Amino acid sequence: MSLNNKEKIFIILRIALGILFIWASWDKILDPKGFVRVVQNYAILPPILANFTAIVLPWIEAVSGILLISGYYIRGSAAIVSGLMLVFMSALAWNMYRGIDVTCGCFSNELKAAATGDYVYEILRDILILGAGLRIFFYKIGQDSADRKLS
Repeated sequence: MSLNNKEKIFIILRIALGILFIWASWDKILDPKGFVRVVQNYAILPPILANFTAIVLPWIEAVSGILLISGYYIRGSAAIVSGLMLVFMSALAWNMYRGIDVTCGCFSNELKAAATGDYVYEILRDILILGAGLRIFFYKIGQDSADRKLS
């Protein structure tokens, strides 16, 4: 079975997104206490939900990344990743609006104040990641409809 260019790009995009989410989860899984501080720094969730989020979220990221790489449950993983990106962008935008300096916490647990430019960069980066997740999610749907038109 020979893969066409669209299929090759889809596989590369899927694996790259999976690696990105595993990388993003790594520090959070290894240091959940540090990640709790990052989540609490957003000042959005009550303490009990911040603790729960800091424990569960990295594992959701890691499992979604592993599934994207492995090729199992691709659409479900892409939906989860896309949903997470919407939540992350909303949290960043909300804190930018409120004037609260927070660190993204995307790839490390380091707490540092964010400059306004950092928010814009992080939101733009998240939009690109969301686009990749949505492209993966809708890939087969678009492919199936194209196949039906050819029949």
